[in-house]
Amino acid sequence: MTRRCHTGFWVAGLALAGLTIQADAWNATAMAQDGPAVAAPLAEMSSRGDAALLMPGDRLRIDLFERIEPEDDRWAARRRAGRPDQSFYPRQDMTGEFVVQPDGTLPMPLIGNIRAEGRSGAAVAESIAATFEAVIGRTARVTQSLVERPPVSIVGPVRQPGIFRYVTGMTVQHVLALAGGLRRADDNWVRVEYAREQARIPAARERFQRLQVEVQLLRAEREGDGDEPNLRALVGVARNLIDEARNGRQRIREAYAERRATLDAAAVAAQEALDITQDRLAAAAVGVKHREERLKALKPLADANNIGKPVYLEASVQLSEANERRLAASGLVADARLRLAGAQSELSRFELDRRVELDRLLAQRLQEMGEARTALQSSESVVTLLAPEVEADTGALASFDFEIVRRRGNEWERITATPAAVVEPGDLIKFEINRNKIVVANQ
Repeated sequence: MTRRCHTGFWVAGLALAGLTIQADAWNATAMAQDGPAVAAPLAEMSSRGDAALLMPGDRLRIDLFERIEPEDDRWAARRRAGRPDQSFYPRQDMTGEFVVQPDGTLPMPLIGNIRAEGRSGAAVAESIAATFEAVIGRTARVTQSLVERPPVSIVGPVRQPGIFRYVTGMTVQHVLALAGGLRRADDNWVRVEYAREQARIPAARERFQRLQVEVQLLRAEREGDGDEPNLRALVGVARNLIDEARNGRQRIREAYAERRATLDAAAVAAQEALDITQDRLAAAAVGVKHREERLKALKPLADANNIGKPVYLEASVQLSEANERRLAASGLVADARLRLAGAQSELSRFELDRRVELDRLLAQRLQEMGEARTALQSSESVVTLLAPEVEADTGALASFDFEIVRRRGNEWERITATPAAVVEPGDLIKFEINRNKIVVANQ
């Protein structure tokens, strides 16, 4: 058993020595070619990737090799007689693909974030090696390669708008090809839908404008503004629509005015009746006062038997009758006041109901106007969307205007472009038909 263990240790030692020899050969070659502690990017990386400045969204392949000191590697020390004491081993926990974050940093395990935006991949590799040495306390050799750039995207009348992988040197026309090319009106439903929505637009616009006029008239009527707004200048509609809406509201206003006149007349009549009954009450009060004074003057005479009792009794009866007339006049005054209050209350209720009705009608028309606006915008959007397929020769890119939206630091820049314009990583391509350039397709 002892012999078998010695044999196993001997085989393992040979294997580890072989790995050390391979690592030494790799290090010797790298030192002879590179010189510095940080290696150049891998050979398979494109020349543009090597020179390109990094930006958020870039994906880098990082390989980090840590240097092991001779006293930590006895097998390497035995095999390094007469050669530099360097042994490098890969750090799997710090090797892999890493993405530049929106804040411009490259997150690395153990050593934290490394500033990457606006720097080359080689400069980032040097920073990783320097940071590793400062944090871990060992030197490292770092290689990097730019695996993928931020994708480009396209929106517009293409078959498959979306996001596509960036390739060095690609142009706007390349992105169009990736998106399946311009959309064509090959299907009959496209032309049918286009014609149907185009036919809906005039009626939808007329309904929307009519509701605009009604809303303005209702607002002026609710606010009691005798001067109607200049509707033609306000909403820019035809005269017939304005006259039609105004005539409709005029008939309603006339009915309101007639009802208001009736209520006003009832209130005036009630006020006149109140005035008459109050005059009667005042006259009855004067009569009572005179009868009281006469009875008061006759009482001493009656007590002295200077006048007969029938005279005194007649004066008393006359006073009672005057009091009854005053009481009757008071009742008539109360009734007149009730009728006046009722007429005034009905008039106020009429005005309140009228204002509530105007508010309800205005809210209803505003809702209908919003729905009409939505319907009009929907039809116009469909027509605008399908117009490039129906009206334009889809083979002629000259019928379209192209624009590239490109990030510059923290801002976005809009650039007028052509199909041959070269795009950059992260670009957004927008294009739409220019109706002044349309080449009408042969039907």
